[in-house]
Amino acid sequence: MFLTHSIVKGSSMNLITKIVTLASLLVGMSSANAAFINFNDHSLSKYSNQYKAGSTSVSNAGSTITLNGNLWMDLAYNSTITSTSILKFTFVATGLNAEIYGIAFDTNDSFSVNSMNHFALIGGEDVLAYPTANVFSDYKSGDGVVNFSINIGEYFTGAFNRIVFILDNDENWSGSVASFSNVEICDNILVCQTPSAVQASEPTNLAFAGLALMFVGALRRRLSK
Repeated sequence: MFLTHSIVKGSSMNLITKIVTLASLLVGMSSANAAFINFNDHSLSKYSNQYKAGSTSVSNAGSTITLNGNLWMDLAYNSTITSTSILKFTFVATGLNAEIYGIAFDTNDSFSVNSMNHFALIGGEDVLAYPTANVFSDYKSGDGVVNFSINIGEYFTGAFNRIVFILDNDENWSGSVASFSNVEICDNILVCQTPSAVQASEPTNLAFAGLALMFVGALRRRLSK
């Protein structure tokens, strides 16, 4: 079972639409990963003072990064977030529930808890503890595979030279695992690739058949300073 969070900003009410895919059969087409970030093509480093302990691995032909422990990893990646930009990725966490799961955009490898407006937090025990961050979900370890689609340009814009992947768990420096897959930034939903629900060891071409959907609405919360 897979959850898809489509996160939009409305004039009167902000909602997360959770699309629960009850049944899907994936069959071959060609080159589904054209627009996804390939982690093998960009350098990874420890972010600011937020790397405490753990390890990082890249798999699935570069489409997945997995963090294990208590660490924030910095990917050298140039991006320009416009008012229409969409951030899409597939996420899954296992093991101990961490304090924070999320993605951030940065330019200077410097972190301040009072300046997190370029952060997109998606879950963890302490996800509500950061008043300047954008909070889009209350994901907890064990919730399974979730496909996120966030209209990120409605919350911040600008030019950035790095993307930060966050697995923060200061109380337990080991035992938490988080994977981000099929990460992409696009300015038009028509050119976004559809995140694949099943990861393969090499690029796979996918089509969907026998699809059943159930829609569940839930309030999206965004914290403001």
